[in-house]
Amino acid sequence: MQTEEKNLTSIERPAEEPVQEAPVAGQAAESAAKAAKPVRVKDPASTVALRWVARVLMIVWSVLIIYPLFWTLITSFKNSYQFMSDPWALPSRWMYSNYVDAWIDASFADYFMNSVYVTLGALVLTVIMVSTSSYVIAKYRHPVIRFLERFYALFMMAPQVLLLIPLMYLCLKFNLTNLFTLMVLYAIQSVPFYCFMMVPFVRGIDDAFLEAAQIDGANEFYVFLKIILPMAVPAVAMVALLSVVGSWNEYMVAITLIKDPKYYTLPAGINNITSSAVYSYGVKFAALIISMIPVLIIYAIFQKPLQNGLSAGDGVKG
Repeated sequence: MQTEEKNLTSIERPAEEPVQEAPVAGQAAESAAKAAKPVRVKDPASTVALRWVARVLMIVWSVLIIYPLFWTLITSFKNSYQFMSDPWALPSRWMYSNYVDAWIDASFADYFMNSVYVTLGALVLTVIMVSTSSYVIAKYRHPVIRFLERFYALFMMAPQVLLLIPLMYLCLKFNLTNLFTLMVLYAIQSVPFYCFMMVPFVRGIDDAFLEAAQIDGANEFYVFLKIILPMAVPAVAMVALLSVVGSWNEYMVAITLIKDPKYYTLPAGINNITSSAVYSYGVKFAALIISMIPVLIIYAIFQKPLQNGLSAGDGVKG
């Protein structure tokens, strides 16, 4: 009997297979992920049509802007015969010498340096006047300053030609027909408009920064130079870029004020080149291309600060 019991106990029972539990947690997560997927709602037909119209208009607008620039670039490598025979075709012979002739023979280098001098001078004067005026208008509540702010707004609404006529008359009467006078006029006429753009940014800078600096004994000059200007860099960059582009491309005041062609700025000089029968069409268009290069380079460098300045109208809050 004992032997039989030992035999019975020695018989091993088959191992029970573990019961696999259903992956409840995994299924729940998968179902939750499926439920969280956004359901795409089909746009109405009117919205789709509006998007396509906007795309077509954007393409047409891009072509209208890019093609004249492309045509000017292509024409700058032609001679007069190629231009007159077929103005729309690519050059049969690329005249790279047109750029050398425009720079040397057409006195383009003199016009270029005159524009650099006037533009840089107007830039410095504009940044100084606009930044200081914006700080005073934004942070002080004196009646005289309120009057100055309203005067700037009135100055902006008045036609620019109406304001320039008396200034031009005074300059011509006292024989102030030089590049320095032109530089000052460029800076003066742009101050109200640029202040109108920069004042909201400076107003957005928290007064707590200024009060903390004044408690530490800082004077107004230190507050402006060390606190306001660093925080207002996007707005200052925007003003600087617009000032450079405006002074570089201005034509009417320069051609009216400057009497000696030797002191013409670039727009007036290009008008002198294009109206002359001495130079070929390729040289004239090469001068146009060279005049655009500095503005394109400056815009490429300051594009991001310009966008920040345009989008940061509320300044810096603490």
